[in-house]
Amino acid sequence: MTKETTAPRALLRIEQVMERIQRGRSWIWAAVQRGEFPAPHRLSPRCTRWDSSAVERWIEQQLEKEST
Repeated sequence: MTKETTAPRALLRIEQVMERIQRGRSWIWAAVQRGEFPAPHRLSPRCTRWDSSAVERWIEQQLEKEST
């Protein structure tokens, strides 16, 4: 199955990631530490962002696990 439209790649704030995957802040950070969720990029000491394509790949992997 191919996607007809592809969203442009973006850098997501944690609030956007939380909304996209429907998980809380603490779950996301714990999953990053366990290596189960993509690590963010630190753009400055107080600015951390996730690559939207990495988050989308993680979502696709979760859906594939569910269907097998």
